[in-house]
Amino acid sequence: MSNGRAGLLNVLTIVVLAALLCLIGFYGLTALGVVRIFPPPTPAAVASLPTSTPTPRTMGIPTWTPTVVPSPTEPGPPTDTPGPSPTPSNTPTFPPTPTFPPTATPTPRVTRSPWPFTYEASLRSPVYGCNWTGVAGQVQDLDGNPLKGYPVHVWGGGLDFVVTAGADDRFSTYYGSDAAWEQFFGPSPKPIEIRVQLHDPYRQDHPPVSDEIVIDLPGTCSTALAYVIFTQNH
Repeated sequence: MSNGRAGLLNVLTIVVLAALLCLIGFYGLTALGVVRIFPPPTPAAVASLPTSTPTPRTMGIPTWTPTVVPSPTEPGPPTDTPGPSPTPSNTPTFPPTPTFPPTATPTPRVTRSPWPFTYEASLRSPVYGCNWTGVAGQVQDLDGNPLKGYPVHVWGGGLDFVVTAGADDRFSTYYGSDAAWEQFFGPSPKPIEIRVQLHDPYRQDHPPVSDEIVIDLPGTCSTALAYVIFTQNH
């Protein structure tokens, strides 16, 4: 008796579970929209207003007005039509006058001396004091280097001498050049005219290589020494 009752309960349990599963499936299909329980609502009709029909307007028939044709006019004599006015020619434009660059003015240069040596003479006090009158000097190249051995012709006041540049070491000490020279003319300052000229030491005839210099001593202590510097220029 107990076994039969237990079997009935099992059958009922199975039936309940099956019904529950069917119910769950039904609600699931309904939620997904597969099964529709209620029909969709019918949309309400929208009232439309009546469209106004335009009333046709009666157009009057236009009255025909005859066009007046003008009577033909006899043609008059032809009118002379002036021809085109001649176009004035363009005024010829001449090219501008070319402007030439200014001519360069050559820089003045020192005229080359015809002599191989130029000179510079000055008057000063003698290195020996006022008890001396004479002439001295030196021979050099363009760089100031001494040129020894050149003969110097000195004359004036009845005296005539030839001295050699650099021949006396004393003169080198007095005048600061190894090619210095000197010639004594008197024991006291006095007015005197002295002439000086440099000569070529390398030729036997010893021709002059400078211009002839004329020096006037005024006879004062501060001007008793005439100092002449010969500079080789070519």
